[in-house]
Amino acid sequence: MNDITKRFLELYEYLKSHNEISKQSEFAERIGISSSSFTEISKGRSGVGLPAIQNTVLQFPWVSSDWLLKGDGILDTRAYNIGDTPMVGNTNNTYYTQKTASNVSPKYTKTVSPTVSPTRELGLPKVVTIGENERELISLVPVKAAAGYLNGFGDAEYVESLPTIRMPNLGNGTHRAFEIKGHSMSPTIHNSSISIGRWVESLDDIRDRRIYIIVTKSEGIVVKRVLNRINESGKLILISDNQQKKEYPNIILDASDVLELWYQRANLAFEFPEPDIINNRVNDLEARLSLFEDKIKHLLK
Repeated sequence: MNDITKRFLELYEYLKSHNEISKQSEFAERIGISSSSFTEISKGRSGVGLPAIQNTVLQFPWVSSDWLLKGDGILDTRAYNIGDTPMVGNTNNTYYTQKTASNVSPKYTKTVSPTVSPTRELGLPKVVTIGENERELISLVPVKAAAGYLNGFGDAEYVESLPTIRMPNLGNGTHRAFEIKGHSMSPTIHNSSISIGRWVESLDDIRDRRIYIIVTKSEGIVVKRVLNRINESGKLILISDNQQKKEYPNIILDASDVLELWYQRANLAFEFPEPDIINNRVNDLEARLSLFEDKIKHLLK
C-alpha cells in the first residue's frame, strides 16, 4: 500500500471520527467511487486513483491537498491554535485560527509580475465562531455592521457580537453571510438579500466568472463576478450582472487590496421584483389561451 493510499484511509477515519460522514458507502458516493472499490482500497488490493483524490478535495475543501499527496503540513486546514484563549459568549466561542493573512508566507511563481503584491495567500479566517456542538456557525454581517466589519473582521470580540445563522448542506468549510445592499448584481442577486460564502484561502483559487464576496480596503464589501488576472497583471476584474454598465462599471482591484475572499454558495432572497415586460406579455397570452380553452371545453359538453 503506497503512502497516498495510507493517508487517504487515514482521512476516511478522521472524517468518521469527526462526524463529517456516517458510513463507508456515504464517503464512497461523495467522492465518486463504488463501495466495492473503496473496500478494495481499504484492504490494500488496489491504490486510490487520482479522480478519487480530486473529488475528495472538492468535497472537503478544508482537507490539505499537500498533506494528502505529499504528507506535507496538516490534514485539516481549519485547525485551531489551542494555545489561544477563546473569547466566551453565552453559547458560542470565537477562536483565533492558527494561520492568518499576516503570517502566511507569500507565494511567487515565474509568471508573476515583479509589481504584484505577495499577499496572494489569505490563509485561514482570523476568527471563526464555534457552537456548543463544536461545529462552526455562520456569522451574519448586516448592512449596518459592514463598515465596522472592515476594521473588526480580525477581532474576536467584534465577530462574537455578530448574529449567527444555520443553513443545511453547508457543512464543509468556513462560511460567513453578508447582507447585500444595492442592485449591481440584479437580476441574479437582489437588494436586501443575504449572500453566504465559503472561505477561499488563496487568490489563485479564484475561478473566472464565479460570484465572490470580497472584503476590500478601497471598495468595502462587494459581491461580484470575478475575472482572475493575478498572474498577468496582479489584478482582479470585478463584474456586475446588472447590464446598466454606466451605473455599475467593472472594478479593477489590486491583489493587495483584498482583505477577505468568500466564494458564494447560497443566496437568501427577500425581494421578488416583477417580471419584465416580455414575461408579462407571455403570461397574459398564456392566461388568455387558458380561458379560451376552458370556454371551448364548456361549449363541447
